[in-house]
Amino acid sequence: MAKKYIIPLIFLCIFSLFDLSGAAADDAVPHCSLLSEKASGDMAIYSVHGDANGPVFFSGISCAIRHRNQVLCAMEMVSFDATAKVFDYYSGEELAINKAYFWLDEKNDQTPIAAFSSRENAEKYKTEFGDGLILDYTGLIARVVN
Repeated sequence: MAKKYIIPLIFLCIFSLFDLSGAAADDAVPHCSLLSEKASGDMAIYSVHGDANGPVFFSGISCAIRHRNQVLCAMEMVSFDATAKVFDYYSGEELAINKAYFWLDEKNDQTPIAAFSSRENAEKYKTEFGDGLILDYTGLIARVVN
């Protein structure tokens, strides 16, 4: 029974040593990485947590989606899609990732992706902070591949 958990734990330990992307666009937002626990503080609004053959925690939405698309098998993707949570940029409210709307800067992929509870809030953010794409979860996983 314990052997079943050893390989995933070793994988997570080794994988956590690697940085999943380059530098973040803002000093307040840390490098994209797999975390050992749920994010808190200023970092939380850009973070994702869920389950993919065990709990997973990411410092950024793009980081989590790249991990989902490139590392997870089909069964783990289903688990991740059903359990992953993001935080609304304005309220900090925890949302199911597949119910959220996302703003991403199509000209600068280092800019953190922001999550929103409604399309209207995402449009408000777009008006305040500049052009970008507003996507639902399906659009986001299709768009963020590298």
